[in-house]
This record gives sequence, C-alpha cells and structure tokens, in this order.
Amino acid sequence: MRVSYKWLREYVPVEQSPEELADLLTMAGLEVDDVINLGASYRGLKLGQVISLEPHPRADQLYVCGIRLFYGEVTVVTAATNLKVGDKVPVALPGSSLPDGKVIQPAEFQGIVSQGMLCSEEELGLARKSEGIMVLPPETDLKADLPTSLGLDDHVLVLELTPNRADCYGMLNLAREVAALTATQVKLPTYSVQEELAQSIHDLVTVEVLDPELAPRYAGRVLLNVKVGESPLWLKTRLLAAGMRPINNLVDLTNYVMLEFNQPLHAFDLNKMKDRMVVVRSARQDELMQTLDGEERKLQPGQLVIADAERPQCIAGVMGAFDSEVTAATTSIFLESAYFSPVSIRRTAQELAIRSEAAIRFGKGLDPETVPLALDRVAYLVEQLKIAQVAKGIIDQNSRPTAARKIWFRPERINALLGTRLESTDMKEIFQRLNFQTEEDNTDGKTYLVPPSYRLDIGNEADLAEEVARIYGYNNIPATYPAAQIIGRLTPEQEFSAQIRNILLGLGLSEIITYSFHGEKMFDRLNIPEGHHLRQTVKMMIPLSEEGSMMRTTLLPGVLESLSYNASRNHHDLQVFEMAHVYHPQADVSALPDEPLYLAGGLSGRINEHGWNQNNREVDFYDGKGLLETLFAHLRVDGLSFRRGEHPTMHPGRTAVLEVAGRQVGFVGEIHPAVKNGFNLTAPVILFELNLDALWPAVEKEVVRVVPLPKFPPVLRDLAFILPEDIKAEALTELFREISGEKLEAISLFDVYQGDHIPNGYRSLAFSMTFRTPDRTLQDEEVNTVMEAIIKAAAERFGAQLRA
Repeated sequence: MRVSYKWLREYVPVEQSPEELADLLTMAGLEVDDVINLGASYRGLKLGQVISLEPHPRADQLYVCGIRLFYGEVTVVTAATNLKVGDKVPVALPGSSLPDGKVIQPAEFQGIVSQGMLCSEEELGLARKSEGIMVLPPETDLKADLPTSLGLDDHVLVLELTPNRADCYGMLNLAREVAALTATQVKLPTYSVQEELAQSIHDLVTVEVLDPELAPRYAGRVLLNVKVGESPLWLKTRLLAAGMRPINNLVDLTNYVMLEFNQPLHAFDLNKMKDRMVVVRSARQDELMQTLDGEERKLQPGQLVIADAERPQCIAGVMGAFDSEVTAATTSIFLESAYFSPVSIRRTAQELAIRSEAAIRFGKGLDPETVPLALDRVAYLVEQLKIAQVAKGIIDQNSRPTAARKIWFRPERINALLGTRLESTDMKEIFQRLNFQTEEDNTDGKTYLVPPSYRLDIGNEADLAEEVARIYGYNNIPATYPAAQIIGRLTPEQEFSAQIRNILLGLGLSEIITYSFHGEKMFDRLNIPEGHHLRQTVKMMIPLSEEGSMMRTTLLPGVLESLSYNASRNHHDLQVFEMAHVYHPQADVSALPDEPLYLAGGLSGRINEHGWNQNNREVDFYDGKGLLETLFAHLRVDGLSFRRGEHPTMHPGRTAVLEVAGRQVGFVGEIHPAVKNGFNLTAPVILFELNLDALWPAVEKEVVRVVPLPKFPPVLRDLAFILPEDIKAEALTELFREISGEKLEAISLFDVYQGDHIPNGYRSLAFSMTFRTPDRTLQDEEVNTVMEAIIKAAAERFGAQLRA
C-alpha cells in the first residue's frame, strides 16, 4: 500500500514529517517499509518556454525550437506538432534522467545539435500514451521546480499491512487511524449528487442477483452522456503516487475512489450489455471469457461473474472482459459497487492466477456499508469534472444487512491482559478517537463497545486490548515477566533431532532451510529416471507456480540449489546440512501423505580454509563417510555398515549406502557429473542423505555407559595379505573379530597396494590390530595362537596369502 503524504494531509492535519509519521504508524502496528521522495525522479528536469519554432532546414518532420529557461536559452530539435510560441513545457537537459532511468545526451539531427529533450506526459510517467509534448498552464513560473509545478513534490509511505488491517488499504480509513494516533480530527470529503431527474436508473438497466451468497450486496448507478478523455493533472499525480498508471478520466476516477474508500468499482459500457441486463451469477461449466489482459479464461461453477443476458462481462471482483472495456466511444455506463464473498474472490483469483488491485481488496474483506458511499463519491466527481450526468436513483440489493457487533467492555480485563493500570475514562477516550460507539445495557448493567463497520478485525476483548495498547503506545507499557510454570519436555525423538543438529554444527557445518516444494523439471536435473519411486509425489492442488507444483520426496534439491547459489557468487567451499520432512503419497489418494524426517547435506570445494599453514585438499568420498561415522559414533548407533551402492543422483562406483541392522537408511558419495553440470557446480561435491525415522530404532536409548581406562598394556600386531581384489576389507575384519573374540580391541586398515610383485587381479591389504583384555595382561603366546588361526582361516575362506 502506497500512501501519498500530501493526499493524506487533505483529510487529517499531519504535523509530523513523513519520516516521523512512518515511525508513528510502525509503532502502532502499521509497518512502514519505506519512505519514497516522489519528486526526486524529476529534480533534474527544468521548465522552459518556447520562444521560437521553425521547421528543420534539412528534415521535413522535425522542428527547431528555441527554449528559454529562467537562466538562459537552449536549442531543442523535436518532432512534436502540438507546440506554438509561448507554450511552457518540461525540458530534460543533457545529463539529466527521465523517471524511467533514461539519461539524456546531446544529439545531432542533420547538422543541428539538440541541447536536450522536450517531455511528453508518457515520458514523465503521467499517461500510458500521449500525442505530443506536455504543455503546462500559462501562469507556470519558470523559476519553480518541475515536481512542484506538476504536483509531484510529495513523499510516499510504503505500508506492509497485515491481513487483519485490510481497512487501511483505503486513504480515509488510514486518515482515521492517523487522527486517532495524533488526537486530531478527520476532515472527510463532502459530496452531494445532482441527479438527472428525467432519466431513471430503473428505466435504463435491469439488475438480477442470482447468487446472493457470493454477492450479499450489489449496487450500481448509471452515468449518461459520458465524455471519456484525459484526466486532470491532480488526478494523475494522485494515482502516480499510489503506484497506478493513469488511463482515462473515468477509469482514473474509479481507481481514485477505490484508493480513497477501499471500495473497488467497475465501469461497464451499458450499450455493450445485451438487453441492458446485469446478471450476477455463478459461471457455467467451462464458460469462456477473454479478460482485459488478452487471456482466454475457462470458468467453472462457483466462480462469480457479472454477465449480461447472454455472456459474462466480468469475473466479479477480479477482472473485466476484454471487449467490455470503457473506450472513447462509450456514452453510457453502468457503475458497479459491491460486496462479494472474500473466500469466493480469493479462490477464484488463485484458480485463474490473476492478481489485481480489486481482487486483493475483495479477497481480504471489505466494509459492506461503503458500497453505496463509493458510488455517490464517483457520481459527485464526474459531475464536478463535467465527465457525465448521473441518472436518477441507485440500485442497491442487500440480501444480508450487517448486524452491529457488540463487545463487552471490561477495563479491568484489558488492564490484566496488558499489564497496565489505565483508568476506564482513559480507555473510553481512546475508543472514542477510534470511532467506537459506547452502549449501556440497563438489563445487565454491562457496558458494550460497538466498533465502526470498517473495522472487521475487531471481534473480542483481546482485540479491544490491542487497540488500547496501540494508541496508548507499546513503549509506555511497563515490561513485566509472566509468571508461568512450564510443564513438559522434549520427546526422545525431538531430543534426537536436536542432538544431530548440535553435532553437525559442532563439526563445522551450516544449517540451511529450503522450500518444501519444487517442479517436475527438478527430477530431470537430479537425473531421476521415469518410474523411479522418488517421482511419486504429492501434487499441490493450487500451485503458486510450475516450479512449486509438488512436495519434495528428497532433500537433495534444496542442498544443491544452495550450493549452486553460492557457487554462482564465487563461494565454493561450503559444508551445509538440512533436517526436514519429505512427503511420500499413500496408496489411498485421500489419505494424508507419509512425512518421514530426513537429513541431507553437502560438502563442496576445499576441506580447509585457505591459509599458509593449511593444505588445499578438496573434499572426497572419505570426508563424507568420516563425517557420518563421527555422527553415528556420537549417536551410539549399533550395527552400522557401509557397502557399495547406487543412486541416480550420485557418481557410479563412488557411492556407498548405509545399512543398520540390515535396513538401508541412507547413502553418501560423490555427485553424478551430469547433475553437477546441471547445477553449474565446478568444485568437487559430496552429498549424503539419511532417513532419520528409519535410523531412530537403531539408536541406543540407554544412559551413556562409562568405561574405565585400561589398566593393562596392549599387544600390537600388523598383518598383510595378498588376496583377490574382489574380496572386501570388511569381510576380513569380520573374520578377525570372529576368531579373536573379546581379545581384539581395535582393528584398522592402514595400507592398500597393487603394483610390482603383486599378481594381476590381486591386491595387498595391511591391517593393524590391538589386542587387550580388561582383567589381565595378555601373553604373546595367546596372541600368536590367535594370529595363526586368523592366517589359516583367511587362506581357507578367501585364498589369502600372507605377504612377506
């Protein structure tokens, strides 16, 4: 919502500067995101007067103008034909820029240098189209600056309104808010309609509301002898400050009143309405209509339309039809003002992917009492500007009159909610400033407050307390700590998730949070083949876009998008993780999806920060594997094993799947080259993903067991075997533990060799083993016996030969 500071001051005497007013509104719950100096875009432009106008001697369609500025004269070449000597015009001199950012430079036309440019209303952003140069009033002072002359010496407050304060989309309601905050009075615009008594609206148009549930209040007036043309400058500047482009005088007036009253209006060319009928009804099945943006829309039942006797002329509250637009040939207009069901408008706008000013306002909920007032305001303005005559009467079909909302007023309850000690009289004064009415009920002795009709967000005592807090001032409320006894604790699963997060953060990874949805093309980028179970997704019924049409089945898209985003900004050395839910559809489409908790992460670039005492080694598979082994060691996961595996997103032969008690719980490995290129990644990337719901049963739930330090010395042995290269090292370590029993404390593979003195198809594996018992010192003879048994079993089971 863009608020013109000058326009606001027409309704309320604001003494604060724009910046001070922005702070005041923000502290009252109406956040001001920015304050824009509207005239800053025009500061470099000047005012000039045409003192000579001659045809260009060597160009038939150009003219050479002598322009007098208040400090000198310049020569400008133009193709405009609407100028004459004495006209005062906007001038852009070399080095200045237009509102659209275009910088003006000297230009030569057939031997004559143009020392600037004369500006049209289109170039100044005051009109969509203009036929020639903008000519200013004769009394314009050349010494004045252009923004002041155009009425653009203004500031715009950009408000970020919360959904419950949709009333402040209207300038009058915002003025009421400012008046309440500054303890001043609002000056509302006065207007009285002079109707054309010879023409009655009931003789000119027939209105039928066939769906009152979707259109509880529908009203209209008829305008006759319409003269569509350019809007006056003051009207254009008001719309420009609000961020709207002027179109023509009639459409601009309806937009002006919409901004003023927060009541959208729609003008229908009455002569284009079949049988001069206005029918408010639900759309028929697959009914077609071309909207103002040129798109053909297929409508469905439940979507409200405004139709004539044959076909729809407007999607109610959203957008009009392409061929019903008001044009220069329009002479009679049916002007609509209505209250439509907010839910219906929101749903229709979402289904048709249309976002208009009217749809935003209708979708948030409007004040039904404003419906006829906005019509009268437009009728008054069209008469004042001599745009049209107003037919006698108004059609106002109200099937659901608004009942007054009464809320029990208890000052002691409000003080209890706020922690204040305000007097009842102080609170009543606040509500009086907010236009609340006070009613005393003699039957029960209670006092009730009746909020104004435009404050749809007020419904209970908590809302009353919030109003008191806003106007009294949040800064004036003393800080107190609530007394509460906190009962409860994290569940074991929640503690498990928190422990994982703390471990990974301690290992130097950064946590990321990404979107829960993506598009179909993401699977192609991830190299997921057709028919793969990851492509079985939960699809959004009303997606915001094609890229957000389905819920994720893996966390890899978010991790890779994050790595890609940083890589495009030359930040390649990253270690990130995300812990979130993924979504798997059930066989029963009506059932809620399965939402397991997953953990995914990515390592890219160098493992260490660049420095004189650090190596530049890049991440590899073993960094990812080691990270997970450290994580599982802290989580006390039993029965973990890594084995060679595959995943379509991962590099073949450089990926391992993780199994716990025979169940696959995740994978780790290097990214597939095709996926790496698809995300524009150049540094090495290691990815991992775990199903935490599947991992949770294998986590040791008991209290941490403390083991005393060993009292007896270890016995160390090294052993190297030559064996076929398809024999896994894991198979040997399992054999060692099987034979050694509890005597083997630790084992590690410290060397793998293929080359000289090793036959083809074989390799050498060297292991380091630590033997120890907790209750006594092991003798060498005992260890030698175990070693001999290991050598014999390895030869028999794997054909292993002891390497000399």
